[in-house]
Amino acid sequence: MLARELCYVIRMERVVFEREDVHKCCRLVSELCKEAGCDEACDMCAKAAEAVLASEETYLELCEQSCKKCSESRQPKTPQLGKTTYVA
Repeated sequence: MLARELCYVIRMERVVFEREDVHKCCRLVSELCKEAGCDEACDMCAKAAEAVLASEETYLELCEQSCKKCSESRQPKTPQLGKTTYVA
């Protein structure tokens, strides 16, 4: 959850960050994803960290894909009767 929130803040406020700062933050998010067992999101965040130094467009595409993977992993595998799912 922390990784997702940090990722969101970094993406929304990226205009105030230098590319090197975004690179470092994305590497941190990648490590947090790895610790949480989210290997696919971890790989995409690591790629985004490298991409931000070369192309903002590629960086944003990778971030979007990573966020989708993150929200997919939060969906329950089997529906539970009478319960709703909250996704931030």
